[in-house]
Amino acid sequence: MQIKLVKSYIDKYKSNFQEVHLQEIYKWRAFKCFQDNWDINSPDFSSMLSQSLELSNNLLDSGSYFPKRMLLKNTKINEEQVRELFLLLVDEDEDIPKRILEFRKEIKKINNVNHPGKNDYQDHRAITTYLCLIYPEKYFLYKYGMFCDFIEKINHSYIPVMGRIENIGQYFNMCEILKDELSQDQELLKLHKGRISEDCYYDKNYNLLTQDFIYAVARHLDIESELETNDISYSTPSYLTKSSIINIPKKKNFKPKLIDSVGKQKQNKKVGELGEHWVVKYEKQKLIDLGLDNLLKKVIHTSVEEGDGAGYDIKSIDEEGSEIFIEVKTTRGKCSTPFFITKTELGRSIKEKGNYHLYRLYNYDDENDNFDLAIIKGELSDYCNFPETYKIRVNTD
Repeated sequence: MQIKLVKSYIDKYKSNFQEVHLQEIYKWRAFKCFQDNWDINSPDFSSMLSQSLELSNNLLDSGSYFPKRMLLKNTKINEEQVRELFLLLVDEDEDIPKRILEFRKEIKKINNVNHPGKNDYQDHRAITTYLCLIYPEKYFLYKYGMFCDFIEKINHSYIPVMGRIENIGQYFNMCEILKDELSQDQELLKLHKGRISEDCYYDKNYNLLTQDFIYAVARHLDIESELETNDISYSTPSYLTKSSIINIPKKKNFKPKLIDSVGKQKQNKKVGELGEHWVVKYEKQKLIDLGLDNLLKKVIHTSVEEGDGAGYDIKSIDEEGSEIFIEVKTTRGKCSTPFFITKTELGRSIKEKGNYHLYRLYNYDDENDNFDLAIIKGELSDYCNFPETYKIRVNTD
């Protein structure tokens, strides 16, 4: 995404804040009502769920879309089965996609017995809404159409496909980056705090505010066309060899120092995510320039769509049409800023050999959302000589 565009839309959002507020404040009231009544262990789960969702009509039931209505009907008949589905949905030990898909599959079975031939309406949007209502500081309200409209306006690299569970991971990933930008705007936070009355839920982590901003941009706000069409000019990458790498064990002086570990981790995560999305756009533009437009779907943001642990972040295609595996290491600073390579990344690079690429992104241009790029091609074993951390296990037997 282009941060410059995002900041322009934040300014527009603030200018139209009162107008948007009047249309969307119902969300904060719905969350307050839910939080005040929700108790998954209630002896009367059906009544409790109905009371919790009393003000959630605009979030769930609208037009010819009735997830709330059908959920409550099925809960009245199969109270304990639905309670069990919610217990599985909030099990943080399982991946979000797995939880959502399992809830959807099982509620469909219940509905087919209770209301054969009728739609249960428990889609990704509805189930994600339940998650948000239960854990408003962790998750973000999701709508497929809203997501599509928003990413088109901010020039995001991801292209949603209707019905794909991967959309939710990409959406949550995008929301975290946006939330960081919104939470730095003190004028906006003051406006936001001022609209929260006693009958509203105050989202101290700004997750609901983030979705409100996304919805406002998608449905209500526009900015000047010259900003929307501001294309990035990618510089020619440089290629690094073993002679370019300094791999010297750091000497410890054991001098203590205070480090804002949480803040540093948060900023590193943000710039890392920006870097990965930049590479997705870069790879797609590379294929377009090569006349390989038919291969754009081969560019896959693996770390978001399939999860971490593959040993690379992005799968793409090179100039010869061969599959390549890209690990992205990003910094706002110089190319020489140290970075870490994991055991999994090292192992993957050895397995893929010449098809493995490490993209080193550096000199981040915040104004234009652009990086300089250096590439290491091939396995990384020559660069990994001195481990910084060690894994140990304590035997207490």
